[in-house]
Amino acid sequence: MLDVREGYRRWAPTYAAETAISHLDTDLVSALTPPLAGKRLLDAGCGTGRRLVEAGAALAVGVDLSPEMLAAGVGLDVHRPGLRTLVGDVRDLPLPDRAFDIVWCRLVLGHLPECGRAYGELARVADAGATIIVTDFHPAAAAAGHRRTFRDAAGVHALEHYDHGIEGHLAAARAAGLTLAARREARIGEGARPFYADAGKLDLYQRDLGLPVVLALAFERGA
Repeated sequence: MLDVREGYRRWAPTYAAETAISHLDTDLVSALTPPLAGKRLLDAGCGTGRRLVEAGAALAVGVDLSPEMLAAGVGLDVHRPGLRTLVGDVRDLPLPDRAFDIVWCRLVLGHLPECGRAYGELARVADAGATIIVTDFHPAAAAAGHRRTFRDAAGVHALEHYDHGIEGHLAAARAAGLTLAARREARIGEGARPFYADAGKLDLYQRDLGLPVVLALAFERGA
């Protein structure tokens, strides 16, 4: 199993390829995110920053632990006004208090041994009334034996992962002063079938059909 820094350093060259998990995550976050026009958006744990380019926010900032992931960003013009990426840890964001209207933290917190500090930072940088959207690998997927993996020339690698459970997320968010506004999950369905087919794993698709694989939680920050 690879730790987060080494894993994403090695995954960066091929990370742009979408997976069933990233596809389902996009659907969930799109449904939960308020209109971004004129808003200040933070993507905490932004990976290559690819989600920032088409977001349509007045300010779009991405923070990621891996400089290799940021360097691999496809079509990310960091010189464009209102678009910025920087290296940083979601547990210690290099950003000012109350700087954002909408905060994403997508498929990140499961890489951390505990999530309390990260929730505290997400709340700190969110302005009053902001929406904070957190997604993670669903506990049911982990219980079914799924792992967060990627493939490179050396084979398939598993990434460091911790299951905080739904209640663990909710408790950490409450401690940070956040209020739950919505809870959603995405299950393996027909939309995921092409990803299994491309990988030559349609037998696994039949096994996984209906399994929750992505958890999404939307929170509000009070005054």
